[in-house]
Amino acid sequence: MRKLIISSIVLSFFPTSILINPAQGVPNEWIIVGSGWGHGVGLSQYGALGQALDGKSWQDILAHYYPGTNLTESPSDKQITVGLSQDKTAVFVRLDKLSEDAQLEVSIDGNAVATLGSGTVIRVESNSNAIVSSGGADGRAEARGSGKKVSFRISTGSGLINTNSGSPDTNAGSSLATPGHRYKYGILNVVYGGDNDGRPDLYTSISMRLADEYLLGIGEMSSTWNKAALVAQVVASRSYGLGKLNSGLRGNCGCHIYNNATDQVYVGYSKESDAWRDAVNSAVTSSNQPAVLTYGGKAVTAYFASSTGGRTMSTMDAWGGNVSWSQSVDDNWSINARNPNARWGVRMSQNSMATALGLSNVQSIEVVERYSSGAAKTLIAKDANGGSVTLSGRTFQARMKLKSTYVIGAVDIALADTLGGIPTQSGFDEFAYRAQQAAADIAALTPQYKAASEKADQAAAQASESRKKYLNIKTEIEKAQKELAALIKDIELREAEARNAQAQVTDSIRILYMQGSLDTLSVLLNSASPTEFTENLVNLTMFAQSQDRIMDNSIELIKLLEIQKTEATSRKGELEVLLKEANAALSNAKSALKDAQIAEDKLKKLIEEKQKIIDAYNKSKK
Repeated sequence: MRKLIISSIVLSFFPTSILINPAQGVPNEWIIVGSGWGHGVGLSQYGALGQALDGKSWQDILAHYYPGTNLTESPSDKQITVGLSQDKTAVFVRLDKLSEDAQLEVSIDGNAVATLGSGTVIRVESNSNAIVSSGGADGRAEARGSGKKVSFRISTGSGLINTNSGSPDTNAGSSLATPGHRYKYGILNVVYGGDNDGRPDLYTSISMRLADEYLLGIGEMSSTWNKAALVAQVVASRSYGLGKLNSGLRGNCGCHIYNNATDQVYVGYSKESDAWRDAVNSAVTSSNQPAVLTYGGKAVTAYFASSTGGRTMSTMDAWGGNVSWSQSVDDNWSINARNPNARWGVRMSQNSMATALGLSNVQSIEVVERYSSGAAKTLIAKDANGGSVTLSGRTFQARMKLKSTYVIGAVDIALADTLGGIPTQSGFDEFAYRAQQAAADIAALTPQYKAASEKADQAAAQASESRKKYLNIKTEIEKAQKELAALIKDIELREAEARNAQAQVTDSIRILYMQGSLDTLSVLLNSASPTEFTENLVNLTMFAQSQDRIMDNSIELIKLLEIQKTEATSRKGELEVLLKEANAALSNAKSALKDAQIAEDKLKKLIEEKQKIIDAYNKSKK
């Protein structure tokens, strides 16, 4: 029954032929299967989308992912500095006009040196100073001066500051023609030697208002998404930016925040759209002021990530340090099929896997400990030679270059291929989604089920043998008890007969002695004739002989009874030995049954775990 139950669950996805232990051999190639993208802390972007589609407001979404926080007014005058590039030897700048009167002012160390129209290329190179030139296709036509800090701002009209970086050999015109890197708001600064590492390099940053100008360029969420999700993202990004701003400038970039996933993605003007602009304008408090999240009166650095494996991580689990408003919460929306990273797979050759893990080969990979979020906390990889290595989920993610620590498992690619398709960078089709989920589940479940099943079968067999032995001994004991009872009854009857015979002899002898020889003589003397005398003498002799025979028979019977008593005592000893054996067999049977129950309980838990996985998958399809 146990095997039938587990098979019915597993085979709801797959044929019997794949129910093998992937860890039996050394796979030629692995596939690591997981969920989600990013660190998993705070707001889940696909979770926010799912909640928005379920009818939740942006306030509800933020309250869910940042429990205990409040919405308060953001300072309207705060200027945030965003790091665009670091460690460059050349930076190129150009004004792209939005209005005909647009002008770009260029300053060196706070002194204006030029005001240029659209289309003019400005080049800044590092050479003991920031060397500034402008004009021509490569920006070298006219020298503009040198200094430690070069600043650019749109002084009149409306336009975009177009900037990119590279080396002195980079084609400035081609570099500036690529998409992105255009900024409508703020002041662009190019600083010489910004990271103080002794190299002649440049770093670039742009400063603007946090409350609105910066947010209009945040590229963290598709503008086509539901408005409630977009507004929640705006508030989270504004709060994150304010938290970083309050921490002060970073020395290695001269900025509060980077423009990439190290902090949050800032793409500038290319992000602006009607929907995104509306979301920024809608992210306000009840008093119509820009809203930020606070806890205990202080702005929170509102972390967020693309998606999770179904539950967010707490700050404590992700990086250490307990933060009251950053706890693990439900995020079932992340594992919906609309999320391309609800399930992902990374293929790795045996050689690459072994090298990354520092093993001679990789025979098995197991997640042995998880956080409450479901993310992998500890993994153990083993090789075929008995070697092993234990890694944290973060270390495993870094070495394998995974999207998240929400690792479901690792499986032999040969097993995954039997299921008809594996994950690709473009995402999953429905069959691949099901196949990889179940392949990883089987990889994790099969060794545990096999071990539990074998142990349960062994315990059941031992219990069965013990039961048989106990029943056989019990039957033998019952038979011996009947024989003993019959023997005792026979002994009791024979003892009664012996006692009667002995009593008769005793009575006869007593009578003879009581009568004495005088009576005997009187019998003989009173004989009427010699013949009668002879007859009387013969009769007396025969009577004496019969009494002797009775006496002899009684003595023999008593001897026989003594022998039977000895045999009965011996039989009783044998029965006691059998009884001890029966009790020992019964004890072994009870122990075997207990082991079987433990194995059955473990198996039941495995079945329940598998059912939860299937339920989660079925729910994700809805």
